[in-house]
Amino acid sequence: MVVRIEVDERACTGCRLCEAVCSFAHEGGVGPALARVWVLNTDLWGPRRVVVCRQCAVPACEKVCPVGAIKVVAEESVRYVGVDHDLCVGCGACEDACPYGAIAMHPDKPWPIKCDLCGGDPACVKYCAAGALSSATGSAPVRARERRLRVVKRGS
Repeated sequence: MVVRIEVDERACTGCRLCEAVCSFAHEGGVGPALARVWVLNTDLWGPRRVVVCRQCAVPACEKVCPVGAIKVVAEESVRYVGVDHDLCVGCGACEDACPYGAIAMHPDKPWPIKCDLCGGDPACVKYCAAGALSSATGSAPVRARERRLRVVKRGS
């Protein structure tokens, strides 16, 4: 069962193909604002930070959603934190609550976008030429408190 995407930031070349593939797979168009994974470059030659939902065991975004639109979805081949667009009111509380900056409001629609692991076969992982992304399998998703590094929110 796929439960998250693992990132080896040392292997990331900053090509941003993951963003292009993700946005095309979900939106039919290419652009970082439409992607569910983002590559942040601190400078031209400096380290890169890859931002993708960590599929927290106890998601902060789920806790703050006033209408219950964010829920853990567990299917046979995948477990992820999903957004029910029919329930979402577009308040953005989930975006503010994510400690990793891995959820953002859609630029054209009234709901957030975040990684849904592409139904258990993440497109970004398949097309990452550098091998910086991989699908993690197991029974337990990553817990937010187990991560020492916080990712700077996009646009900060």
